[in-house]
Amino acid sequence: MENVSLGKYKTAVTQLLNEAPCAGTMAPYINDLLNYLSDKTGVCADYDMNDWDDAKTAKGVAISPVQAAKCLQETLRSQKFMQGVKRAIEDRLNCSDDNIHVLYAGTGPYATLLLPLLCVLKLDRVKATLIDIHPENIDAVKTLINHFDVTNNITDVVCADATQWQATEPQVFDIIISETMTALLKREPQVFIFAHLSQYLKPSGVLIPEEVSLKSWLVNQAETDHLLGEFFKLDINQSRALHEGDTSAFSGAQLIPEGFETGYRFKLTTDIKVYDSIYLTERECSLNIPLTFLPHKAVLKGGETVSFEYVNPQSADFIFTFPSDDKPKTELELSSYDVEMGNGLKLIKRVYERAQMNKNGSKHAIPEQEWQAQVKLFELLGISIHRGVEALYEHESFALFESWLTAQYDALNKPPAIEAVNDQVMRCLAE
Repeated sequence: MENVSLGKYKTAVTQLLNEAPCAGTMAPYINDLLNYLSDKTGVCADYDMNDWDDAKTAKGVAISPVQAAKCLQETLRSQKFMQGVKRAIEDRLNCSDDNIHVLYAGTGPYATLLLPLLCVLKLDRVKATLIDIHPENIDAVKTLINHFDVTNNITDVVCADATQWQATEPQVFDIIISETMTALLKREPQVFIFAHLSQYLKPSGVLIPEEVSLKSWLVNQAETDHLLGEFFKLDINQSRALHEGDTSAFSGAQLIPEGFETGYRFKLTTDIKVYDSIYLTERECSLNIPLTFLPHKAVLKGGETVSFEYVNPQSADFIFTFPSDDKPKTELELSSYDVEMGNGLKLIKRVYERAQMNKNGSKHAIPEQEWQAQVKLFELLGISIHRGVEALYEHESFALFESWLTAQYDALNKPPAIEAVNDQVMRCLAE
């Protein structure tokens, strides 16, 4: 891990807050943030995730401190959320001479969306309450508050479940921040955090993200997308309705138009309005990875409907029922590590199979050594981990994925020898 000075850290924060979002040019600044914050808190994104526990709540899974630290590695995601928070704070400071009260739920170990701003900008009128369920995160955040000398900005730091936490007075906050989500609002408690905390937002207040829009599409082999519609939107109105007990948006149906039953698949997307004109859209980060159902999971018939329901058996998910979904489901055994694809690459067949099984609801946790081997494999092939994971999910057969991966390898100026790639990957598995 590189030793980063405070001055270099502040430069990185300033660049991320002020420059146009760009995963390529901004990645070094994200690395500086991560290295500095890891050093100061002792919570490092490179730690083995298997050594750190998630917190399972009645409303979803609160990811572990290390997994939360890893989220910072997604450049566009981190930069756009940081810029959205900055703009929201500035808008409210410009509209009032009063203090601006911020509630940040699910801070992770770094409180990434707020503490960097307080460190480099003079924001004396910003008063923040910070909540996280993990004691390790709370300890790390307190360390950073003292280190950056921003105690005057902090009203309280609370170790609590944000879906249960109680404020001392109603409608007290100008801004409520929570980035506790995955694509399609699965698994994590974002929906229920906003539903609960919306009661504490001032009438003129704002949630960040402002909107999370889930849409369904029909797509064909030519990748022509036909929008069916938005089937769920998480915003302040929906959050307040849920708080009042109106869960009608948790179920519904969408009509398949006539003429779309041949050769079309069903795709789900997640679009995020962070704040104002700052958006994260399809394929920009892991929060926007689309889900396209395999043909046997989505037999589409014109004139019929696809129904959905948001269920929460301690891990929220939208469950879709298609016009014909009666084929038996089988669970495959994963291939061994050394099974090769056509050009001799190892591990990749197993990685693809795991992604497809997870995509279709049969969850298989990935051991840390295998995850690191997968990261190394994509790195050696010149593919970002985000793009690699996206490709694993979007290609509906191994043959299609293999063709795509081979093209990426062939496009490299000096592709590494397959034997050298296999050697490094297998060494990761053995560590």
